[in-house]
Amino acid sequence: MMDLRSRMREKGPQLIKNGKDFSDNKSLVRDYLSAEELWACTTCNACANECPININHPTLIVDLRRYLVMEESAAPAMLNSIFNNIQNNGAPWQFSPEDRMLWAKDLVLKNNNEEISIDVPVMANVSAQGKKPEYLFW
Repeated sequence: MMDLRSRMREKGPQLIKNGKDFSDNKSLVRDYLSAEELWACTTCNACANECPININHPTLIVDLRRYLVMEESAAPAMLNSIFNNIQNNGAPWQFSPEDRMLWAKDLVLKNNNEEISIDVPVMANVSAQGKKPEYLFW
């Protein structure tokens, strides 16, 4: 927040004086804030809760991250793999839509010496029967 304030104090008066055309060839991200700083935040909201002047820090940080991802295609490697999976599979996992329920195929609950087969309903099947689930695992 202090780096953001510094940038505002530096550039704000020049924008007012020179109008929208002012550029000092500096960028908020990279020159003042590092990408590492932005991605290090866990967005736990503690800073916003404790801020005496009610600044919503996580919103600013998430918007700066969004800029990095959308405008510069600069995201941590772990996120890039998730984005690729979403693009290719329609979900963040590396499984094709046909393979997503394989984890539940032979799901068994063991109770003492008894094994109980568990059927995991799929939302598409439940809604096709005109029912609404009590809980939705998403």
